[in-house]
Amino acid sequence: MTISFACPICGKKLSAPESLVGSERTCPKCRAKIKVPTAEQAARRKPASDSHASSPHGLLNSSGGEHEEDLIDMTAMVDIVFFLLIFFMVTSLSAVESVIGLPQPQKKTSAPVSQAAPDMANDPSFVAVTIEADDTVWVEDEQVFGSQSLRVKLRDLRNRDFQPTGMMITCNPKASHGTAVMVLDSGADVGMEDMRLAVTDAVE
Repeated sequence: MTISFACPICGKKLSAPESLVGSERTCPKCRAKIKVPTAEQAARRKPASDSHASSPHGLLNSSGGEHEEDLIDMTAMVDIVFFLLIFFMVTSLSAVESVIGLPQPQKKTSAPVSQAAPDMANDPSFVAVTIEADDTVWVEDEQVFGSQSLRVKLRDLRNRDFQPTGMMITCNPKASHGTAVMVLDSGADVGMEDMRLAVTDAVE
């Protein structure tokens, strides 16, 4: 009678005559020493390959031969989602730009444009600001120094009874662009709504 059994190490199926029960044999696959079991012992033993196949993962113990669902680690996916969320939040921020609203230039007419500056200078709703060739700034015939002093002077004029809402800037063509921008920014900061800029002819 031949006894069929499996190697407990590699699971290779082996056979031996009943006369060799209790003796040792060498597994031809893994070269392990195996004791030939009896027929009853061989029937009770389960091949190693079958036990490994029934459990897909060493940490997951299958009971009753039921198939366990594969587990997926979502930790890395959550990190990727958060990184993408932060990326889109940063890149979607729109830049806030400060702009000063200036009136559009009027169409040329037969009347000289230079006559508009004296008229607005005499208008009580406008504050007269003059920029000289050396970048000195005058507000209502009073010289101011720096943007801070200019803002203080314009706020004082805004607190007058008639509260002027406009600013007429008369600029010498030799004055620097930075000074003109500083005057416009100061007027916008104190709440001047209507700001006009006129360039006078240079007097030799």
